[in-house]
Amino acid sequence: MEQKYIVAFEIGSSCIKGAIATTEAGGPAGRVNIIAVETEQLVDKVRYGCVENPGDVATCVTSICHKLQNTSGVSPRAIREAYVGISGRSLASTPHEVERDFHTEVEISRRIVDELMAQAARHTVSDKEIVAVEPGMFTLDSQSLLDPVGMFGHVLSATVSLISCKPKIKNNIKRVFNERCALNIAGFIVTPLAMGAQLLTFEERRLGVMLVDFGAETTTVAIYRDGAMIYLATIPMGSRNITRDITSLNCLEERAEEIKKAVGNAMPPSTDGNPLVTDGLDNSEINNIVAARADEIISNIFEQINYAGLKPEQLPAGIVVTGGGSRLRGFNDLLAKQTHLKTRQATTGPGVTIAGNGFNATDALDVISIISDAALMGATECTMMPPQTVTGTVEIPVENSHEAHADNKPRISREFTGNADDDDNLMKDDYDPNDEPETLTKENVKVPDKEDRDRNTSSKFWTKLSKQLTNMLKDDDEFEN
Repeated sequence: MEQKYIVAFEIGSSCIKGAIATTEAGGPAGRVNIIAVETEQLVDKVRYGCVENPGDVATCVTSICHKLQNTSGVSPRAIREAYVGISGRSLASTPHEVERDFHTEVEISRRIVDELMAQAARHTVSDKEIVAVEPGMFTLDSQSLLDPVGMFGHVLSATVSLISCKPKIKNNIKRVFNERCALNIAGFIVTPLAMGAQLLTFEERRLGVMLVDFGAETTTVAIYRDGAMIYLATIPMGSRNITRDITSLNCLEERAEEIKKAVGNAMPPSTDGNPLVTDGLDNSEINNIVAARADEIISNIFEQINYAGLKPEQLPAGIVVTGGGSRLRGFNDLLAKQTHLKTRQATTGPGVTIAGNGFNATDALDVISIISDAALMGATECTMMPPQTVTGTVEIPVENSHEAHADNKPRISREFTGNADDDDNLMKDDYDPNDEPETLTKENVKVPDKEDRDRNTSSKFWTKLSKQLTNMLKDDDEFEN
């Protein structure tokens, strides 16, 4: 079964991730085999999910492409395009209602539903660009439905979530891939939507669940009810806020990040006796700072339920957490304690197989989700095989040459190198129609006599040629008769 290679990128505030996977043509929809994931760290080049320095980001993307292309199972393929995730501070949802009155009873088809979604997409959201329309609950003649296709009615309406962001996010991504890296963007995919589709179970989305992506500079919250995403917001706070708070203890940000990872705890245990010390700093003092900022971030996360017009008890499936910030010790426990909702760490979806090694899939759930979502939508082939190069020697007849071959036809030899697909172009500059051998017919063929043969040093050649010509003339006589 033919394989298709899919490439995806997620541009975050602290790093850029690229991944490549295969999917079987004609296989189960959305099932992917992750071959490799590569990451490039960068600081202050992407702020709150928006590219600020296209040049430096392009350098990272090129480096990731080079690593992915040289992975076993990919080489010698070259990456020509990729799917890119959209996230960032300005990404948010806006509820919107659309309606269509048919004036008569009609059967609701998939085309009608798609047209309704397209109608919603034409709505404007202040100075933002709509990047996705997430359908919610449908109403057909006052009857609420999750999917109206196949039913009959007069009036169809839908409550949808318009996902929008600042145009700068997409524009700068295009500058990176199209202009700097010469890569085609196969499609933009809203990262939180892709993660919701891949990391949440069907039951969780139906019951009511909150997906929290705790990143470096932003924390994205997506809330699902009745199988649909009904609320999306991006909080401009992340784990980097904790790191910067630790710098108040007179250390550089790079060292503060190391300290946070080494001893940071959002729910530090009580200390008895002598306190532990890191870099001359009291660990309890460090964790007081960590816990205070983590508590503030969690308070903002919890408040999103109220902004969505819901109550905590309407999310019985609880909270699913992902993102690099969620690796902070005690964060998930503090989140469960403060919200009184059960909390679990996100894992790869059932349609994902990890074939490669050297990377932690849990740290790359965002870019893996983008690949899975692209595969579910029938992703395009993102790689290409390099053209095959052929080499050899050709002999070309020439006039007035002293280089005589056995057949008494002067020739020159010339080496060539070219692509296998370019046979028509090989030696085009040396081609002369006058050099084409004359077509053999009964009228223009002269069988060499004995004197001619004696002058030639290769009698075997003339014997073979005579037989061929005699047979040809014989065949012509039979045909005429």
